[in-house]
Amino acid sequence: MKHKAAGTPGRLRSSDSSSPRRRATGKLLSTKKKSVPSRTSSALRKSTSSRKRKSSIQSSWMRHALKAGVRDGILSKKNGAEQHRAALHLNHNMQHSFMEWCSSSLDMRPDYAHMMELSSAYVRGYSLGSGEKESFFPLLLHVSASAVVSASNEADRLDQVLNELERLPLQELIVVLNGCDDNSYSITRKHPQVTIVHYDERLGHDVGRSIGAGMARGDIILFTDGDIPIPAEQLAAFMYAVDGGCDVALNDINPFLPLFVHQDDVTRCKSFLNMALGRSDLGASSLTAVPHALSAGVLATIGKEALMIPPKAQALAITGGFHVAQVDTVNVFVSNRLRTGNMGQGNPVAHMIIGDHVEALQTVMGLIKDARSPVPLSRKDVAMRRNA
Repeated sequence: MKHKAAGTPGRLRSSDSSSPRRRATGKLLSTKKKSVPSRTSSALRKSTSSRKRKSSIQSSWMRHALKAGVRDGILSKKNGAEQHRAALHLNHNMQHSFMEWCSSSLDMRPDYAHMMELSSAYVRGYSLGSGEKESFFPLLLHVSASAVVSASNEADRLDQVLNELERLPLQELIVVLNGCDDNSYSITRKHPQVTIVHYDERLGHDVGRSIGAGMARGDIILFTDGDIPIPAEQLAAFMYAVDGGCDVALNDINPFLPLFVHQDDVTRCKSFLNMALGRSDLGASSLTAVPHALSAGVLATIGKEALMIPPKAQALAITGGFHVAQVDTVNVFVSNRLRTGNMGQGNPVAHMIIGDHVEALQTVMGLIKDARSPVPLSRKDVAMRRNA
């Protein structure tokens, strides 16, 4: 005896999803789907439009980068200059062509993550055109930028630091060598873009930054130290932030800090100063940590000599109403060199930094006191108030 397959009586079963279905009456059901407007179809149209626009932008930068790379590669070979200078010349041309493309193709200023993607993609296209593997990092900047490096006996890392900085679109690169008795000078001399400031005595990184800032001509000034090599892609974030309107771009060190109970006195002083200034959102982020970048405008107001006491400079910038923000997170604790003076509980460097924070608080309290001091009254005004 034959058994019917389980299911609705009279309905054909088929593993072929394309087969038409039949009603019990034997009439065919239409397999054509009705057109029903939906959010999905609307989103799909937007997604397709977005993909087309993205594809158009990609083909745009590829054509522009290839053309510029071919042109500049030929010019570089014709120049016949030494390798390092030729590379700098090519980097300058790449920055110029990248800025041309950005101004003609971008409707709005992208965030930094998107900026990195655009820059990396453009370099790939430019490298194909020039026939050289380029490592430069072009950046959308509307103003000029300088970099200041303070170094003291960092010959083993200084070359790496300068190599990364030379990947950036800098107007100038200033290196302050203070108290160096190694071969830091000869290493720095190999970099033709660098302006060297040399002091026989050890000034300290803070004083070195202040001296370098006094020489810098850029609208953006990027600061870092000679003992901590940092990739250009991370350094560029601070420059890009200042170009976008930030006055003091700080390194967000908070993710690397332990709980408050386990923090050292220096870290607690940084947090306390920011809290006292009404910027508890900054945590322990401070101008005492590199990398950071400042606008020429904030330096003109607070004075470049204020950089000799970084907490004081930060306090003056905040109380002056300047835009101070944490821009990126760079772990400088891992690569920070341990020296005799900065190790152990209550070391001389820690005492100095704590003293700098005390001076910063004293300065701020003095400013508040001056602002709140009553205007002295004349004898006539006093008499009128008394008689009233």
